Amino acid sequence: MKLPGTETQPENVHIAMGKLEIKPGMTFLDLGCGSGAVSLAASRFTDKIYGIDHRSEAVEMTQVKVTGGTFLCGEAEEIIPELPKIDRCFIGGTRGIDAFFPVLMEKTASGSVIVADLARIGIASKVIDLMKKEGIFEEVLQIGISRGYDLAGDIALRPMNPIFMVVGRC
Repeated sequence: MKLPGTETQPENVHIAMGKLEIKPGMTFLDLGCGSGAVSLAASRFTDKIYGIDHRSEAVEMTQVKVTGGTFLCGEAEEIIPELPKIDRCFIGGTRGIDAFFPVLMEKTASGSVIVADLARIGIASKVIDLMKKEGIFEEVLQIGISRGYDLAGDIALRPMNPIFMVVGRC
């Protein structure tokens, strides 16, 4: 099943995992868990996986992929306070970020890392501003992926929509 929104490309998942540096025993939160690709990747490093999405079908899809995780349907700002301290967080969905980001900051452990994967430059700018306000902004990356396809007996490349990855360290 295809969910509405921009699915995190496998290459971006790998880059995010490198930036997150998840270690065994760390608590990982996937905000906007969508198809479950990011939670599944994180589950290779830790078994303390939580995910939140406002779409019940996304929560169900992720729970099927990551059976040991806890995935909750609802608004992040209402669910985050009930979670344990967060060591690593991936933000793949930004709906309601003005409400959930301050709550997330209250739940992050010292030394935690937050990675946001964003398709729109305006929201990337907003996330950068939120992170700067909290004093955690580390870097922003623009990631461009092109996929090969057959063209007249040769291979050509078709660019995908660029992604902005914003990284913060508490």
